Amino acid sequence: MSKGPIIAVAVALVLVLAVVGWFRLRERIDEQATEAAQTCVEGDALLDVAADPAVAPTLTTLAARWVTDTRPVVRDHCIDVRVTAVATAPATTALTAEDAPPADPRWDPALGPPPALWVPFSSDATARAARALDGQSRSLATSPIVLAVPAELGRALDAAGTGWRQLPSLQSDGSVLAGLGLDGWNGLRLALPTGPDTDATTPALEAVAAAVTDAGPGPLTVEQAASPAATSAVGALALGADTLGAGPTTAAALDTLADAPGADGTVHAVPITEQQLHTAVTSGGAPGLAEFVPAGPTPTADFPAAVIDAPWVDETLARAAAALAGYLREPDAARALADAGFRVDGQPAPRSDAVPFPRIAQTLNRADPAVADILLDHRRAPVAPRTTTILLDTSTSMDTVEGDDTRLAHLAAALDQHVDRSPDASSLALWIFADNLDGTTPYRSTVERGALTADQRTALTTALSGTRTADGSAVYQSLAAAYVDAVRNFTPGRPNSVLLITDSANDDGTTRQRILDLVTAAGDPGRPVRIDVVALGDDTDRNTLQTLADRTGGALVSVATTDGPELAAAVRKLMS
Repeated sequence: MSKGPIIAVAVALVLVLAVVGWFRLRERIDEQATEAAQTCVEGDALLDVAADPAVAPTLTTLAARWVTDTRPVVRDHCIDVRVTAVATAPATTALTAEDAPPADPRWDPALGPPPALWVPFSSDATARAARALDGQSRSLATSPIVLAVPAELGRALDAAGTGWRQLPSLQSDGSVLAGLGLDGWNGLRLALPTGPDTDATTPALEAVAAAVTDAGPGPLTVEQAASPAATSAVGALALGADTLGAGPTTAAALDTLADAPGADGTVHAVPITEQQLHTAVTSGGAPGLAEFVPAGPTPTADFPAAVIDAPWVDETLARAAAALAGYLREPDAARALADAGFRVDGQPAPRSDAVPFPRIAQTLNRADPAVADILLDHRRAPVAPRTTTILLDTSTSMDTVEGDDTRLAHLAAALDQHVDRSPDASSLALWIFADNLDGTTPYRSTVERGALTADQRTALTTALSGTRTADGSAVYQSLAAAYVDAVRNFTPGRPNSVLLITDSANDDGTTRQRILDLVTAAGDPGRPVRIDVVALGDDTDRNTLQTLADRTGGALVSVATTDGPELAAAVRKLMS
């Protein structure tokens, strides 16, 4: 063989070896780069997650799996994760602290370490805390708000097609359940806890308010939430719930229900997420209980994952939070969430007889957070049905300007506001007094006593806005007449009262002793009518008015100025 071919083969071999060597060198360089990254040259970084207690256990498991399986590295930091269960309400409050400037959210150390990723109960929380979040949050899973009930009650309610609209009448009328074949149940005892960890209560109230105002799938508006229909419905539920002593949290109320799941139980129903009920049933903590989904659009919890934008979250933690949130939406994580009782698209639910995960026909669109505030206010301070004669001083001193309007105008607004929030079953009358308003009589009935129908509400609003002042302030003569009328027209089974609102000293010649004697003579132990007084300014005879209130079981509230929250609070206190 000549040397030429041998040299050619040798050259080719060298070239092949060079190419192979280059690829091996490049592979080694890539391996070294990967190894360098995995050595976390910038050290470790701890990603803190604050999660609602309902989802925190599942997220703890998934976060540990993410760290173990993927060994996440972000910006040359090895990432570890710590999940802390934090109730949604205090977390929201911390992130929306009013004293925090817009670009500087706060965190309450008592809640645990400040998080970079937050998974609250619902998007209502992220809407409130939007300025503390980095970008849009997305739901990890959902769970409808249902009622935990004894199985027997659930079957009867379901057979009757009971919806959110019917719950107030079931709560307030003990005979309704008997009509469903539930003899001996004596009304629905629906608990409505409002302490910590009670996030299901508000959306349940929202569903009731949407039903009674014909809001359909919503969202419920502020006007609808503040309407007489909504306030009456929520008030009826709240007044019944306040008599139960069910405990301040959803878990406590559920325990009370589970301890005696029957007609004689302290509690018959508790708003709860389907997932929470599933967990309680499968753990053996809720024997005899079942899921009931009232007819009508159903509210849901949607557990959004939100990256926090705050001084304690640097770029590394923000990227890590986003990476974990992405992992939690992958199929394996979705399967784990579904196994825990959450609803996740494309994943089957762990059905049981007690919690069958029924199809939800229509979801209630969540309203603006301001709606929840209104409904919670109705829940925490419900107005009981009552019969009241409002006796309003219209002497010229009521033209005194306080702030931006007169005393009389402020009073009209405060009373009108209270009429709006009073239940339909209340019966109100409006009397005014000054001097010679009706011939020689110093008082006049401008709206006759009547239940708060739409026409009665309109009449009261019109009368209040159209009232004008006149000379004179016959306080005692007018009060005596109103009291005699209230006793004569007493309504059994509810509080009866005369609410006197005055800023004047009496000028009708009636002495202190005379008015005390008149009220004592008119009183009837079998028809108790209390005298309540809102005393404005410094000119009223507080000693006499206080004595009248004390003798009849009423109260006197002094209000320094009508321009402020004191007036509405006084009216609310004396008429609730």
